[in-house]
Amino acid sequence: MMLERFYIVLYAIALGGLIWAAYWGWLRLRVRRLAVAVLPPSLQQLVQPGRPAILYFTTDNCVQCRMQQAPALERLVAATGIPVHKFDAVTQSDLTSFYGVMTVPTTVVLDPQRRPQAINYGLAPLQKLQEQVGAWLTV
Repeated sequence: MMLERFYIVLYAIALGGLIWAAYWGWLRLRVRRLAVAVLPPSLQQLVQPGRPAILYFTTDNCVQCRMQQAPALERLVAATGIPVHKFDAVTQSDLTSFYGVMTVPTTVVLDPQRRPQAINYGLAPLQKLQEQVGAWLTV
């Protein structure tokens, strides 16, 4: 009886690990595909080539966005000067579908060639954002 429970727990852990690995693999694949995709016209005009940028998707009623994500992005801008472009996830449906935004807040870190280097679905703390843009802080 005890051995059967051990196998059940082991199976659940293995299944959880597979689901976790599949999710992160899907995210990496999505970022790679977006890196070669043509930017939507609204972004081509807004995001300057040669400079990194962050796209920030939010909604008017997102409390977590206002209370946690926005202050982290403001501190990032103050420390790095990297521009943050804010989008309403409801009204900017072309951009939300392009980047696969399923939840808010979502941040997309663009490199100087306007290719996504990271997509953060959900809250991205300041330290994580700093790590993601760290390669361009010395430029």
